[in-house]
Amino acid sequence: MGTGQVAKNLEVVRRKIESRCLKNGVDPASVTLVGITKTFSPQVASEAVKAGLKDLGENKVQEAVTKVPLVEPRPIWHMVGHLQKNKAKKAVEIFDVIQSVDDIELANMISEHAGKLGKRQTVYLQVNSSYELQKSGFDPAEILEAVEHIKDLPGLQIVGLMTIGPMTDDMKAVVKSFTLARNLFERMQKIMGAGYEKLSMGMSGDFELALDHGANVLRIGTAIFGARGK
Repeated sequence: MGTGQVAKNLEVVRRKIESRCLKNGVDPASVTLVGITKTFSPQVASEAVKAGLKDLGENKVQEAVTKVPLVEPRPIWHMVGHLQKNKAKKAVEIFDVIQSVDDIELANMISEHAGKLGKRQTVYLQVNSSYELQKSGFDPAEILEAVEHIKDLPGLQIVGLMTIGPMTDDMKAVVKSFTLARNLFERMQKIMGAGYEKLSMGMSGDFELALDHGANVLRIGTAIFGARGK
């Protein structure tokens, strides 16, 4: 990808977000765009930050370890991929936000590691709203009970809910997944109260649909950075 293309792509994505938000009667400034830099170089990631993108996301801790220190100016870093428990400590050290807290034990571990570092780790809880066996996330039927177990952990600042829509061309399935996540998010708001306000859903192929269903955090890679390497 040539120099400047990331900035051009970012502008196209932002225009689409703004258009959809205005159609839905939502302030575009209330939407957080997280650029997913998985497999892309620190230089490409830095290009996005210099083009005004304030948030970047990584899927793997081991890739972030080498990339995060090299991206300037430093954005807000989000962990968006499945987090293995043996990588929890390193994730707390590296990431500003962990969007993929998907079980109670992991939540406890993150809280403990954060406490030792003297920080409160900003996290989202991940729900498997598409019921796909290969996906991580709390079972939708169990997440409300799980919240009661982890909402008062001292090392956590739980600010929202994250889901990954099904990888399908069947838009009805995607809508069903997003609608379920939105409903759970609203029920969890009543439990969590003030400060619990982020609904992270929508990627390059479905972010406009996600906006229609209440998403205010989008995780977009391909539409900004182009096709991924392996």
